[in-house]
This record gives sequence, structure tokens and C-alpha cells, in this order.
Amino acid sequence: MINCPDCGHANIPGADLCEQCQQSLVDKPRPSSAVERALLEDSIRKLNPKRPLTVAPDTPIGEVLGILVRNSIGCVLVVEDDQVLGIFSERDVLLRLNVDAADLSDRPVSDFMTPSPETLQTGDTIAFAIHRMDVGGFRHIPILAEGRAVGIISIRDILDYMTARISDAQPA
Repeated sequence: MINCPDCGHANIPGADLCEQCQQSLVDKPRPSSAVERALLEDSIRKLNPKRPLTVAPDTPIGEVLGILVRNSIGCVLVVEDDQVLGIFSERDVLLRLNVDAADLSDRPVSDFMTPSPETLQTGDTIAFAIHRMDVGGFRHIPILAEGRAVGIISIRDILDYMTARISDAQPA
């Protein structure tokens, strides 16, 4: 078996791509700058993932919308017994509620959440997070440690991180 250097998945010998994360098992990129090196080597911990706001699956959608607005956030995690069941984001508001939001305000968030969201671990690299978010079309992704949600990152967190690395690399 060949273990993927990015996600650790055991792949059959001779595979070119990791079966789990689709990263190349053959051509590992070589960083050509300090910024690229940081993306390939730094873990998600460096992004200081925000503690996620969570709701129970039976929370009324009207209450969840209020949480999003009051906290100026783009998503909440739907959690039960410390297990992430789903994620409810502003994209779900637009695609699943749309103009019917007021009429649906008493329905549970579980009716509208994205179930079983992709997650990452705190030790995964930032480059792996970018890859996973790009392939899946996600703007937010939950971060787990020992199976429990400990954080959430957004594409904005990654852009802020990259901007800081680029600024650090600029000559004074």
C-alpha cells in the first residue's frame, strides 16, 4: 500500500492519484517561494479556526437565520451528541429557502441543511484545505479534532493568511 502524503489514505501500489483526496501520488509539487512552502507545510491550526456556532437539528429555521444575522456569519453546524450532522450556510438560504424563508421559519434546520458535510482535521495542510474546498465548491469547512467540531474555516480565512504570507515575503 502507498500512503498519501496529504491525507494518509492507503492506496493500492501503482496508483497515480489518491483514491480519497485525489491528490497526486506521483508528482509532489516543489515550492518555489516562501508563500508556496507555507501553503504546503503549514497546518490548518495556523489559520486559527473560529469556534463554530452550532444548532440542534430541530432548531427552527427562523431562529437559525437570526443567529446568522446577529453574528454576521455565513454558516452554522448542525450537531447532535457531539456529531456533525450537517452544515447550514447562506448558500442553503438562497438555494433551499429563497423567497419562502418567512413561510418556512417554523420548520427544522435539518430539513434544509447540507447533510454529512466534508470536514478536515486540525493537522491537515492549508494546501489540502484549498484543494478540498475548490473541488467541493465549499466556502466553509468544519474542522474536527478527535471526531468533534473544534473550528470552522472559510475561504476568507485562507485569503487573509495568504495575504499576510505575501506581505511577509515582500522586501522592505
